[in-house]
Amino acid sequence: MNSKTAFKNTYRLMNSERPVFIPFVYGLAAKLEQIPLAEITSDASYYTHSLEDACNLFKYDGVVNNFDATIEAELFGCELEWPDDYAAPRITSCSRAELREIDPAESSRIQILLETTKRTVMSKGKDVAVIGILTGPCSLVKTLMINKSDDTENAIALAGSLLTKLVKNLCELRVDAIFFREDLLDSGYRDELLAYPKPYTDAYTTLFNLIKYYNCFPAIIVKNMETDFITELHEMIKPNGLILLGKKISDDDMAHLQNLSDSLKISFGLPLALGNQAELKEQFAIISQFINKHKPTGFFYVSEGEVPYDMPLEILHDLIAEMQNV
Repeated sequence: MNSKTAFKNTYRLMNSERPVFIPFVYGLAAKLEQIPLAEITSDASYYTHSLEDACNLFKYDGVVNNFDATIEAELFGCELEWPDDYAAPRITSCSRAELREIDPAESSRIQILLETTKRTVMSKGKDVAVIGILTGPCSLVKTLMINKSDDTENAIALAGSLLTKLVKNLCELRVDAIFFREDLLDSGYRDELLAYPKPYTDAYTTLFNLIKYYNCFPAIIVKNMETDFITELHEMIKPNGLILLGKKISDDDMAHLQNLSDSLKISFGLPLALGNQAELKEQFAIISQFINKHKPTGFFYVSEGEVPYDMPLEILHDLIAEMQNV
């Protein structure tokens, strides 16, 4: 069974082999090519080669097309800066942001990202999963509404409209999954979602239904979210997967998550902190021992956020070798 099939089986809760590993590699891919991230992501050929080369070097199970939470906000008029050669840009101001219908064709960054995703699907998509990353509705709206106190429901509708267009673009390229980043809100995600439950539920329902129509997998990346909210969240928006960043997982957590996976029919991405070797070793031991003993079919590994681009490469090499030899 190749990595792509194992990934698909994971979200079908049927993966009886080792859990797949989906690291969030973005700046590291540029660092390996020794080309600044701003430059590499402005050229589809450079961008594609960097993603391919990183995957070929480390032999992980899925390629994510970006880990950049500024692309959608920039379309609405938020201003950005690139902090250094290999770090993703950050938003400096949304004071000029306009709440209006957005055409993704207005953004050269999005067109290059889509072309890169298309090429990556063609070159790697038979063997490994190819995953599109988008900013989640709650995180995008919260960004757009910084220093604003009105028109939030309109912002939700407009954000949902843009994300629906981007989902359709990605699904037509035959990606295997789309992950929505709500980790930007940290533990505040719950409060933002529950502040406007119907508009957000409507937005997620549209996005998830479209993704599932293309036989694709929708998942949400969250951070520091209490596990007692998972059932309520699933009842509201019904994601196929949750990626639990910020969670230091214990044996009890693993048993609880397995019960939730079985009862809710949901997969879980479990984080490994590659930037902290002591924590990485501890977390991998807890998770892998539970998996070896209980054989859950809906768990997979992710990196704890983006893989640090200045991390010693041996850490990632050694981790993947250990995963594949379990």
